[in-house]
Amino acid sequence: MYKNMILSADLSKHVGEVVEIRGWLHTVRVVSANLAFLIMRDKCGLAQVVFEDADEIKKLEGCLLGTVLSAKGTVAEMQKGKFRFELQRASVNIIRKVVYPSPIDISKDEIHADGETLLENKVVALRHPRQMKIFKLAAIVEKNMRKFFDENGFTQINSPKIIGFPTEGGAEVFEIDYFGRKAYLAQSPQFYKQIMVPIFERVYEIGRAYRAEKSNTSRHLSEILMLDMEMGFIDSFDDVIEMTERFANFVVEQTWAEAEDLLLALGATKPLLVEHYPRISVDALHELMFKETGEDYRHERDLAPGEEKFICEYAAKHWNSDFVVVDGFPRSDAKFYHHQNQENPEVADRADLLFRGVEIVTLTQREVNYQRLVDQITAQGQNPEHPGLKHYLDAFKYGMPDEGGFGLGVARFVQKLIGLENIKEAELFPRDMQRVTP
Repeated sequence: MYKNMILSADLSKHVGEVVEIRGWLHTVRVVSANLAFLIMRDKCGLAQVVFEDADEIKKLEGCLLGTVLSAKGTVAEMQKGKFRFELQRASVNIIRKVVYPSPIDISKDEIHADGETLLENKVVALRHPRQMKIFKLAAIVEKNMRKFFDENGFTQINSPKIIGFPTEGGAEVFEIDYFGRKAYLAQSPQFYKQIMVPIFERVYEIGRAYRAEKSNTSRHLSEILMLDMEMGFIDSFDDVIEMTERFANFVVEQTWAEAEDLLLALGATKPLLVEHYPRISVDALHELMFKETGEDYRHERDLAPGEEKFICEYAAKHWNSDFVVVDGFPRSDAKFYHHQNQENPEVADRADLLFRGVEIVTLTQREVNYQRLVDQITAQGQNPEHPGLKHYLDAFKYGMPDEGGFGLGVARFVQKLIGLENIKEAELFPRDMQRVTP
């Protein structure tokens, strides 16, 4: 049945042969009763099919965008035109005819529709070649993330997403009624990845996380795909930073080596990479921002979005790096599981990795002393005996090495790697404050 069935990407291997390809009608142009050009789409992209038989051309009458079909013809190499290879003297088999007009036009190089129209019609929009490229690239990025950790002694885990205690705290949590009990959608796998360190030493997870942030911006979503890693037996916070640098460089290099044509087709530029990323403290960044721009954030304890953009542009220009590490965050704002810096007790061993104007990774060394954790939980007004905390604390009560890790938003990484304006463009079916469909 599939003997001579090939993909559009393999036409170059079959010049002069009669082959068959399956896919969807993208566009059709009937020049005359005996000449028509069909653009077909399959999972690899687009291919041109030329018909020179009136009976075959009649089969296409009334077929609209999305019609499922197969075409058989002789592969020819073209010297000019958009398509280097095409099927000639073709015949067609209509598998499933579409008679409903498409709600948006995906036949052009770009979809000319606003963001909300695209989201409302995402089921069809995803069939556009550019959309296909974005999510093919996202799959390659995720594969290379896994590859790095698999090659560096990490074990993949999968943690529950219905949990008994909000791991990140604060108001940005979805509370649910779990059979009459209060539960939460996981903001991260923080507790579970730490619990697994005494079992596997090095672990990672790629899974969904939920943030009830009341932010409708180009950088926030309510449901995100997170990559989390945790590593034990570290000597210092620098070990976590170094692993993060190695990881980011590996993913960028591997993805560009594997998918350069795809990235260039999407208009991406290769990131500037150095072995060790430039590093600056929050206070030093505030001072640099004030010196260079006159904008004064020196009274702020965290980074403003404008500072993230500024320091990334500064790093690219002056330090030849599209990545920059910002550390020196105040200890008073830290999570209870953050480790206190030994040289400067006023700051936590926590950093943000910024990439092309936005934070993509938060990395920290964790507090692993059981009693200090209990004290820090209590100091933040929580009960260490809470069922959602008790089992977490058992991991430290019964033996935990020095450890640390990070959390990364996968879609945000993909967005910045390609150069997309909005994170929603890098998420298949984005969830924000207004949207839970499609």
